[in-house]
Amino acid sequence: MVFSSYIFLFFFLPTVLLFYYLSPRSWKHFVLTLFSYLFYGWANPYFCLLMLFNTTVDYTNGRLIEAYPHRKKLFAGISIVCGLSILGFFKYFNFGMENYNALMGLMGIPEAQYAGFFRVVLPLGISFYTFQSMSYVIDIYRGEAKVVRNFIDYACYVSMFPQLVAGPIIRFQEVADQLQKRTHTLEKFARGITFFMLGMGKKVLLANPCGKIADTTFNAGIVDTFDAWYGAVAYAFQIYFDFSGYSDMAIGLGLMLGFVFAKNFDSPYKSLSVTEFWRRWHISLSTWLKDYLYIPLGGNRKGEVRTYINLALVMLLGGLWHGASWNFLIWGGIHGGYLAFERSLGKESLYQKFPKVLQVLITFFIVLIAWVFFRADTLPDAWRYLQCMFTPVVASGGTVARGLIFSPWYVLHFILAGIVIWCFPQSWDFTRRLTWWKLLWCILIFGIALLALTTQSYNPFIYFIF
Repeated sequence: MVFSSYIFLFFFLPTVLLFYYLSPRSWKHFVLTLFSYLFYGWANPYFCLLMLFNTTVDYTNGRLIEAYPHRKKLFAGISIVCGLSILGFFKYFNFGMENYNALMGLMGIPEAQYAGFFRVVLPLGISFYTFQSMSYVIDIYRGEAKVVRNFIDYACYVSMFPQLVAGPIIRFQEVADQLQKRTHTLEKFARGITFFMLGMGKKVLLANPCGKIADTTFNAGIVDTFDAWYGAVAYAFQIYFDFSGYSDMAIGLGLMLGFVFAKNFDSPYKSLSVTEFWRRWHISLSTWLKDYLYIPLGGNRKGEVRTYINLALVMLLGGLWHGASWNFLIWGGIHGGYLAFERSLGKESLYQKFPKVLQVLITFFIVLIAWVFFRADTLPDAWRYLQCMFTPVVASGGTVARGLIFSPWYVLHFILAGIVIWCFPQSWDFTRRLTWWKLLWCILIFGIALLALTTQSYNPFIYFIF
């Protein structure tokens, strides 16, 4: 079930809000947990059992850390190893077997290849809720959060449907107090609605059309140089509006339920450097990696060389977190290498003395090249696409594809996406103070998005696969 679907908008969400607000305070978390499991199990009910197991393991180890503080390292280790083992198996088993078989083939011993039919299906959102659940145990271990005694409260935190399958990653310490006590106000609910409507507009009116352009060019094989650049920029627009739109909807749904989630995007394509980009893009992931991986590895406390290694390693692991593919590792390597390079310059870009507009364009160019590896299905596909971008190519037989991606409808939405990215305020600031004209503007966008949904068969969420 996706937010931008009629079954969610006109059946699931109204039902959740009705039962949630009619329930007494002591039952609200149970109701929210029940509906969250229904939401998660919509695609595959068996996935719920895995999430329940993960939740039970971390809840139990959190209680054991409190009961036996002298053995807290043991219980925290059990929880982390268990969570990472489950994530590793479901996310990387197929990738590992494919590379093992390829290695055996290169070594000339095909009889040693894995010939089983067993294939692992990746559960939705496992990367997100595993990191969330791990943050609870780590925060308890560090003494930065108190143990949750009520299992339903903890299960509600892990399974909360607004951010369950595609984030943002809500760290336990960010919502610990809200799980115990939070307010439900008309102002908060109204801001939540506007957040949701803006997110829906981003997704349906901008991400989906740009995604169609990107899919057409990336799936075409050999494309004209201009078309290749057009498709790459379209994908950069798609992934931003797709993910920031989902984050807006998740934050909005949280506000409707009384929760305040942290900002997850801060106009990242306005960044003046790659370092700044990662302070603005997927903020919940970048801060999680910093606090739970980069700093424990030593951060910048063990000399310059170790700092550069830590930055590169964290981004490589961040790339691998996104998916089991050499493309994601290269994507993470590009960002990690450039972050280390900028760190050597004092966290500034090599082009810091250029005009700001040029700094923004160069940063976007670097991010754009990395997005090619992120989007391409295979490593050879990525190299072939980059060759089309940087080598003058005039492809033949692309009349139908060009007729689609350069139709007035798609060109208009492509231009509109760029204008919104670089000229419009972000949703967080736009909704901070509501006025009647803002509300009417959001209702108009939402209405157009609903109408557009009736004509769109293309409606994926990119981060559902992570």
